Amino acid sequence: MEKESGDIFFVEVGEPEEVRRNILESLKEIVESLQRFEKLKETRKDEIDLINKLGKIMKDTNTLVLDLKKSLPETKIRAVKATSKTAEKKKTSHREEKELTEKKTPTELQKLESELNDIESKLSSLR
Repeated sequence: MEKESGDIFFVEVGEPEEVRRNILESLKEIVESLQRFEKLKETRKDEIDLINKLGKIMKDTNTLVLDLKKSLPETKIRAVKATSKTAEKKKTSHREEKELTEKKTPTELQKLESELNDIESKLSSLR
């Protein structure tokens, strides 16, 4: 009997409802964390699957492009040079832009001067 009474002991827990509530809240947070972790694992798995699928598609595409290049006949056709016309357009457009900016600058300057004169006249009328 003395062995049995020596092994058994009791501990009093102060505010057992509060302790139980804290334990349950902690368990709830743990379960939510595990759920988020499982979702993360699924997302990573899906991402890896998509990357592997994309790699396979790219490999197939490269193979098809190489087959297409091999099946096309070799030709000595050169691209038509349309650069001279576009270069002339670019030159004229640059000239036009410069002219427009030169024209705009004095007008903007004139506008600012007129606004400054208006402000000065208002100031002088207030004095």
